Amino acid sequence: MARDETARGSERKGHLNRRSYLKFAGATAATFAATGSAVGTNEYETITVPAGETKSIAVGDGETFENKLIDMSASGASVLITTIGSGWTIRNVGFKGEHPGGHYLMTPGVSDPEGTALIENVYMGDGQAPRTKSGGIWVDANLPHQGTITFRNVHIAGMIDNGLYGSGPGAQGYGGNLHVESSYFKGNTISNVRLNSKTRPCNVTNTVIDTTGAQPCGVGCSAPGSTNTRAIWSWYGETHLRNCDIVGDIATIDGGTVTETNTRIGEAADLTPPKGVPMSAEQAASGAGGSSGNRKQATQQKQAKAQGLPNVLSISSSDASTEANYEFEVTGKVKKSAKRGGTKSKEDTIENGTVSGAVAGGTDSYQFAGTLTKFSLDGNATLYLNGKRVTPGKLGLPKTLVIDGSKGDGASTYTFDIGGSVAKDDDLGSANDFDTISGKRVKGRVIDGTDAYRFSGDLQRIEIDGGAKAWVSVEQNQ
Repeated sequence: MARDETARGSERKGHLNRRSYLKFAGATAATFAATGSAVGTNEYETITVPAGETKSIAVGDGETFENKLIDMSASGASVLITTIGSGWTIRNVGFKGEHPGGHYLMTPGVSDPEGTALIENVYMGDGQAPRTKSGGIWVDANLPHQGTITFRNVHIAGMIDNGLYGSGPGAQGYGGNLHVESSYFKGNTISNVRLNSKTRPCNVTNTVIDTTGAQPCGVGCSAPGSTNTRAIWSWYGETHLRNCDIVGDIATIDGGTVTETNTRIGEAADLTPPKGVPMSAEQAASGAGGSSGNRKQATQQKQAKAQGLPNVLSISSSDASTEANYEFEVTGKVKKSAKRGGTKSKEDTIENGTVSGAVAGGTDSYQFAGTLTKFSLDGNATLYLNGKRVTPGKLGLPKTLVIDGSKGDGASTYTFDIGGSVAKDDDLGSANDFDTISGKRVKGRVIDGTDAYRFSGDLQRIEIDGGAKAWVSVEQNQ
């Protein structure tokens, strides 16, 4: 059997083993466990809440709470999940039974302005007791929430006082925001997805929202008995809808804005939940199964992929007297684009996925496929990636994770999750069929050698089974 090649030229920062925990610069966090988790299997823990009681669960900084079925089917039984710090994950959690109201089932927040967190594969679809207050999820404005939370494969239905209530941080002037991906909302009164911060956009992608069937609100409602609701309710800042299917109103207030891209409204909408969204508490807790998928969303995704160059990077300068020089690399094809007013220049070059150029008093735009792996900027420019304003330090894959099995005894297997994008770094480690990247999750095996990956966002979780060690380095110019 061929052995993995040894890594070359990597600066070591934050040397880690499978029992260590460390916070990295930019709120990157990793948790290493000595034993495997039940993610993606049929194994889960059932937490039974007695009648009339509310169980409190706190998820701490960098922690993962996963594979739990919370049985609150007894009369008046409920739960409240709170979070602390940043870099935490709530995954594969099913709430079984009607929510009695009186408080939200979950009040998450990220205290670090540069921090991120993930809520994934969660089921809150059994509804709420009539005319009660406080619905599904309230993003904790009092923490305060200042970072970014991603909600993925979330099912919230039948809540009375908002399904996902995320506008509070903006109301208090904090910059915390949220993103919703591949999720399903049905019949939540007041609003299904209520969101925004004042400083950072919020994205809702590949998501289905059906406002029909909302129950009358009661306590805490400005008009008791009303079934008024909104599909999307944008407060204070930008909301971008991409490839969504919506039945219901899209509303704005207090400076909120909504842009729609490939989004179907009303009769044109396909209300089938996105693929993989859990349709029961048991499906969520086990991490296995879910909706078979939304055909219109899948078709649009295939069409976008078939176009070959679905991503757009724009570098804009308002100062015609001073050049801003830039260079970046992508893993796929790249070409010049006229999007966002982009123009061509002899100073701009493209060679084997590497682009270099300069802009002064105008815009350079590029369409590309694959992943943006590196980006550097010398000068002042405003950057947009797929319509979203970003900072140079957030572009590319500035962080490197190396898993070193050269001193281990035999094979080591590993799995890790990241908050941004990830790509294998063949220059620093080996490439083999045992290493796979599926969305934001990576699995692999290393034998007497090294595997390496470049990534962006936070390293949210990593588990190593074997004697391999790992470390993360961050490019200083990012």
